[in-house]
Amino acid sequence: MPEITAKQQYWSEHLLQASTFEGTVSQYAQENNIPVQTLYRWRHYFKRTAHSSIKAAPVFTQLVRAPVIEAGDYCMSLQQGNTKIRFVRWPDPQWLVEFIAASPTR
Repeated sequence: MPEITAKQQYWSEHLLQASTFEGTVSQYAQENNIPVQTLYRWRHYFKRTAHSSIKAAPVFTQLVRAPVIEAGDYCMSLQQGNTKIRFVRWPDPQWLVEFIAASPTR
């Protein structure tokens, strides 16, 4: 896999900050004097490159399983940005693989 360039690193950091920003991508772009279309173009670029690298290499993530499930508890939790999904039972493995593959990388 080729090394990331300084330009790619710069835009990757902006996209990461935009994903954790307490507003929309447009608002983030406006506050940082960046054309919003530039952010969208780079996001598309990274998604496209990530999908091509996924075909070449497997994607792994760490899952933490709760020891005991009681009423209201969950067995697994996934977090992406500000969104957290909690499962009371294990999801379909194929769905999980597709979810992870479609998730943006940091």
